[in-house]
Order: sequence, then C-alpha cells, then structure tokens
Amino acid sequence: MTAQTLPDEPNFCFAPAYDVETDVQQIRIVIEGLAGHVPTALIALDLDGALDICDRLNRRLGYDRDAWQAMAAASMQAEDDDPESGAWH
Repeated sequence: MTAQTLPDEPNFCFAPAYDVETDVQQIRIVIEGLAGHVPTALIALDLDGALDICDRLNRRLGYDRDAWQAMAAASMQAEDDDPESGAWH
C-alpha cells in the first residue's frame, strides 16, 4: 500500500488477528475496499479480550460488532483471493 492507493477519506475499523484463539491477539486496522490489514502495536491476551478492545475502539468510529466484523471479513476474503497480498507494512 502506498499513499497513492489509500483513499482520501477511508472507512476503517480495528479487528483481532484471529490467528489462534488462545494466543496473544494483535489488533489490526482494516481499510474498507482494500485487502489485507495494517498491523498495530496493540495486543490482547486472548480473542475475547481482543474482541472487547475492538468493540470499544470501533464504537467510537460508529461501528457495532456486526458492522466491523463484516468489514474485516470482506478484507480477509479479498486477501484470500490474492495470495500475493499480505499485511501492509
């Protein structure tokens, strides 16, 4: 991802890594319409804690859990369709 590909006013949300439910979960930023994610330094000790953090952060952005999970799922689906894409960093 470059500054040229980022929308001027992107819709984004925070989502857990969902890698392994019992492991430490990195909180990631997902941008609507773009595959992949932007890693952050935020972590939670488990998936339940990560969901709670994401709910609180996303509530301030105007998203309930269904809305932000749908945005994250669309990003993951787009990422699965393009095996060359990955996390942006």
